[in-house]
Amino acid sequence: MNIENFIKNLSMTLYKKINLYSAGPEIVFNKPCIGYIKKGYAKFFYKGKTSFAYEGDLIYIALGTKYQSVWFGDPDVEWYSISFDFTSKNAFSEYPFQILRNYPSETLDKMFEAYEKEPLLSISYFYMLLNDIFQKMKKIKKNPVQSKIEKAIEHIENNYADQISIEYLASICYMSESSFFKAFKRATGVTPIAYKHNIMIQTAIEMLSGGNISIEEVSTLCGFSSSNYFRRIFIRLTGKTPKEIRKNI
Repeated sequence: MNIENFIKNLSMTLYKKINLYSAGPEIVFNKPCIGYIKKGYAKFFYKGKTSFAYEGDLIYIALGTKYQSVWFGDPDVEWYSISFDFTSKNAFSEYPFQILRNYPSETLDKMFEAYEKEPLLSISYFYMLLNDIFQKMKKIKKNPVQSKIEKAIEHIENNYADQISIEYLASICYMSESSFFKAFKRATGVTPIAYKHNIMIQTAIEMLSGGNISIEEVSTLCGFSSSNYFRRIFIRLTGKTPKEIRKNI
């Protein structure tokens, strides 16, 4: 038995929102977290990609994960949020942010029912949950293609508001444009432009949460050529207008 894998600081909350909810400022998790959607669905903007989670999906959020999320209900959205620490910060660090589809809610429901009145029983259900999901989740794999395009990813994330050409990104990775484009999409699942747009929208959601900056200014600071283009990309990726997101933060 490895005592480093024991948990501490366990908390569980059932969140309920109406119609639309945005998490607001970009979150950097200083401890692991598990989400479970009971009603509605959510969009996650993480590492230049958009991921959807629906009713019955479990979301594992690893230590250090940084993302934005938008939640949608018809009319309600409900989800469990479980926050915890391992005794060792390095325990299970090989498991990244990921979504388990159609995960049974039975163990989570029992854990929540026991959380206030029978905390030790609740903890036992949580260990059962962890034991199960760590057998089902994918571990981080070393990807030789990923290492080839790492400089391009870093450049996009640090310079998302600037004009960036495929030619330049390929050059800093010492690859031809065609080879770079294929490698980037194979490693990330999206094109360089789609990756950049996701980073821009992720940043825009955070800026909108401040409330003191206009949508036009957000558009400019995020690097969009016009506010109309910004709105078009924003709606395509989030499903809502910037004004709707700001209203529901």
